Amino acid sequence: MKEVSKLLRKVIRLQKEERLIPHQSSVLVAFSGGVDSVSLTDALLELKDFFGFKRLSLAHFNHKLRVEADREEEFCRGFAEERKLEIFVGSENVGEVARSSKRNLEEVARELRYRFLRSIKDREGFDLIATAHHLNDLVETALIWLSRGAGVEGLLGFEPKEGDIVRPMYKVKKEEILSYAKVRNLRWVEDTSNRDPRFFRNRIRMEVIPVLKSINPNLEETFLRTRNILKDEEELLKRLSRELLYRARNEDCLEVKVLTQAHVSLQRRAIREFTGIRNFSKVEQVRNLLSKGGEVSLGEGVKVVRKGAFLCLKKSL
Repeated sequence: MKEVSKLLRKVIRLQKEERLIPHQSSVLVAFSGGVDSVSLTDALLELKDFFGFKRLSLAHFNHKLRVEADREEEFCRGFAEERKLEIFVGSENVGEVARSSKRNLEEVARELRYRFLRSIKDREGFDLIATAHHLNDLVETALIWLSRGAGVEGLLGFEPKEGDIVRPMYKVKKEEILSYAKVRNLRWVEDTSNRDPRFFRNRIRMEVIPVLKSINPNLEETFLRTRNILKDEEELLKRLSRELLYRARNEDCLEVKVLTQAHVSLQRRAIREFTGIRNFSKVEQVRNLLSKGGEVSLGEGVKVVRKGAFLCLKKSL
């Protein structure tokens, strides 16, 4: 039972540290039927007295992407009935939506899934949505952002709580989830798309992480420590950049002299905060205006213009 207690202890410790779920909360669990969401639900039921839920229910979104999707939906309905839990089910043909909009399949799937979850949350009066994201997901997300050239914010991945989303298994490793599920004799469904190399995240999981773990078997714990250091430094830089922005701002303009006296990293952050853009190359184009005249288009009729001693945001009528 060591495997069981390890997962439960980590969930309890995170709750005590972060206060993710206030007492007497109504929580909607994002439930795919995979081992992660099955283990999360089982753990929350085991700890229902500790959390003091007012209401705990499941929500399953059928993406209609695979032939087994309908069978998985039936599994989820059966699991809910077996555990005497209320379940809400929605579906949409994600593939068709992605093709018609010419957008990335993973991006569309995530958008539609969260739209469904929040529609149930709002309609039914839930306080929070609990997802089964775990420590390995966090590492994968950071590596994805690293490969795309992200700054510190990208390397931090996601938080244990973001708005109405809580992640009780944030510090639990995948291997601990699998051990928990096996010891508890849980049943779950396998999502075959998780092994599809066409998806970038899957290639990170199946090809990159095994190599890193061969170098450092404690990769997940090491990453978590590194993330804590980066988060502290990110908070300091965020505060300094906002102070810079406050000093430089003049309505819809920034004073060039104030910006140029600051460190380049703070210049970038102040520009990002001021313009709302996240693309590094675009931020650099705007920053280059500090040393020369001209303008940079941000799209949708918005541009940044150098006007003498100021950088100004301009919107087309």
